[in-house]
Amino acid sequence: KIKRVTPLTWGHDEVNTSMFSDEAINGYDPVAYFTTKKAIKGEVNFAYKWNEATWYFSSQQNAELFKSNPEKYSPQFGGYCAFAVSKGFTANSDPNSFKIIDDKLYLCADQDILKQWLEGGQVTLKESIQNWK
Repeated sequence: KIKRVTPLTWGHDEVNTSMFSDEAINGYDPVAYFTTKKAIKGEVNFAYKWNEATWYFSSQQNAELFKSNPEKYSPQFGGYCAFAVSKGFTANSDPNSFKIIDDKLYLCADQDILKQWLEGGQVTLKESIQNWK
């Protein structure tokens, strides 16, 4: 499955996965963003299949937290770049370019794109949410 920047109207997978696997958010632990405020790579020993993707965790405890409430810990817009979604497209994201806003995780393509997306404030956030529907 080839990933590229495509208009949201063309359809997209619900979760942004790796090009040649079903690995969600490049194998990073979605719970760690909330518990450590850092991007931490997950381990194959702590994997969980959800929403047609495999999610990886840095600990069994994080895997259990995710299993109990995946919607709380999974990134918004399926882990696609929030800025791209605000413009009506999907694009891959960098796990190290993230922001938690109102207890929701957002990922962007890189630090510059994240900064640009955040500068748009509530307007850009609302555009992303509206476009994702």
